[in-house]
Amino acid sequence: MSRWGETLSETKRCLYCDTSFMEEVNWTWALGLSEEKLLCPSCDAKVVPIRAIGCEMCGRQVEKEDHDFVDSGVNLPATFRIKPSVLCRDCLRWKEEGQVGNRSVQQRSLYVYNDFLQEVMARFKYRGDAELATLFSQKLKGLVQSLGKLDAVTVIPLAGERLWERGFNQAALLAGELWYRDVLVRVGVSEKQSKRGRRERMSALQGVFRLSDEGGAVDWAGKRIVIVDDIYTTGATLRAAATVLYEAGALEVLAVTVARATGAVMLKNKG
Repeated sequence: MSRWGETLSETKRCLYCDTSFMEEVNWTWALGLSEEKLLCPSCDAKVVPIRAIGCEMCGRQVEKEDHDFVDSGVNLPATFRIKPSVLCRDCLRWKEEGQVGNRSVQQRSLYVYNDFLQEVMARFKYRGDAELATLFSQKLKGLVQSLGKLDAVTVIPLAGERLWERGFNQAALLAGELWYRDVLVRVGVSEKQSKRGRRERMSALQGVFRLSDEGGAVDWAGKRIVIVDDIYTTGATLRAAATVLYEAGALEVLAVTVARATGAVMLKNKG
């Protein structure tokens, strides 16, 4: 049977809901340009990519309604900037409070953290469905590769008891398509951050990261580093980790995550 025939007769199962489905066969598939579908059409339609941002620093997504985070005319593509200058209200506060000084921690996410992705990530992180990392790892690799020359890729580490509970570090699985290094370790008791406010998160994270033995053996002066994590909420965790790398001499610390959790920039609909 030809490749076309085999594909047309092959039934796949959705990695999330386990529903059977047929993968669409078109010219991009024939040329080997399309990605393998891991979600059924119904689940795939619930995953919303971030295509435009309203903050050059944290990658806050744009929607069409009134807002007061940034200039309503801002509608930027979801790419990194050499010198971020358009900042949302949260990033202006980070800058004013002197977190990481004036050194940037640019961040981009692949998707909007909607109800569906919350369910997917909860199953992935808390119910041990590690295979779900494959939904995102290849796309995260592409996002990292778009950054140009990097000296290191690393991940947000888990504290020992949290790693024991889950059996894996979700950030490490998400970075599985990349050659990453464990250059950071998390010290002390790790409490869940999800119910903490912005200031509480930053206070709780002070001193919680340090360089690992591997990280301590590296001369970080002038290096460009990207950190991989699962969800961006307030940015406190990424900034705390970036602070360690900046203090070690890093030139630039960037970050990529699967999804952006906090509210979107709401653009006024002029139509």
